[in-house]
Amino acid sequence: MNLCTIKGVRIEAISAVVPKNVVNNREFAKEHFGEDMTAAINALGIEQRHVCANPETTALDMCCKAAERIFDDGKIAREDIGAVVFVTQTPDMLIPNNASIAQFRLGLQRDTLAFDINHACAGWIYGLWNASLVAKNLNKKVILLDGDTNSKYVSPWDKGTALLFGDCGTATVVSPADKVPDWYFTFDTDGSKAAATTLDIGFKHQLTEKAFEYEVQKDGGKRRNIDMFMDGAAIFAHGYQFIPKLITDFMDELEMDASEYDKLIAHQANLLLLRKVAKKIGFPEEKQVYIIENFGNSSSACIPLAVCLEKKQCHALIYGIGAGVSISVGDVRFVGTIYEVSEEIF
Repeated sequence: MNLCTIKGVRIEAISAVVPKNVVNNREFAKEHFGEDMTAAINALGIEQRHVCANPETTALDMCCKAAERIFDDGKIAREDIGAVVFVTQTPDMLIPNNASIAQFRLGLQRDTLAFDINHACAGWIYGLWNASLVAKNLNKKVILLDGDTNSKYVSPWDKGTALLFGDCGTATVVSPADKVPDWYFTFDTDGSKAAATTLDIGFKHQLTEKAFEYEVQKDGGKRRNIDMFMDGAAIFAHGYQFIPKLITDFMDELEMDASEYDKLIAHQANLLLLRKVAKKIGFPEEKQVYIIENFGNSSSACIPLAVCLEKKQCHALIYGIGAGVSISVGDVRFVGTIYEVSEEIF
């Protein structure tokens, strides 16, 4: 196990923005599939999702809005930011990256370091690790932007993805600090299973007329080649097989156990997996944080959104699993942190 230790940083502020537009999953399923999807909805644990009503709204828009709310508070100045790290798998465009555009839109200084991390549901933890390294190296605050609009990249008639995704944008300020607890991270990647979640838009997959044609799938749903594909059963099986062991080994390395954490905050993949993993690693129900019922799976932004909704300072074990197949785990303390979540017309 590669154990990453980060010293001398803290999370100074977190802000999350979700669209005001809410989709009721039971009504959506009835309209698009014409059949009883109760069992699937119960397993997912998603009753409703916040999704962008405006087709032009992007993850960049929502993340910049979340960042502006932090700056508007007045406790953190724009000139104090030394870097922008942007985690997304739904960028505005391939070139330039979202972070460079965010630097301009947020009015940050020209010497601001800016880069994107193209990652899925494990991405916020990857971003937090990278942001902390940059903050230590520059000795300046780093703003970590994380958001996705996955609802725009799935077929509304695909039973494997249509009921799953919500949209969200978040901003997290990571700051150098003295006399703060260390953070710890570990990561696991199995690229042999990368085909379990794909979005075939890129230079290997040239766009043709056929790519825009809906094809009927084995389960009766419909999907185009430009829509996200997810083998939910494969992701679930991989997650249940490897997440508990990775987390258990991680806690053993730290000489920690579930009783010593205040909260378990996970990427909201689906409710069944969340509960099974928590039970296997010894976390009681009262220590688990669930936001999936009302917000769905908002990709890697799930964790900062959950932290904002909780609005509690805590010592948390965090983890995510996503495309790749990638798993990320962290031991982080949310201490002295400003939390804010808002609904915006997007």
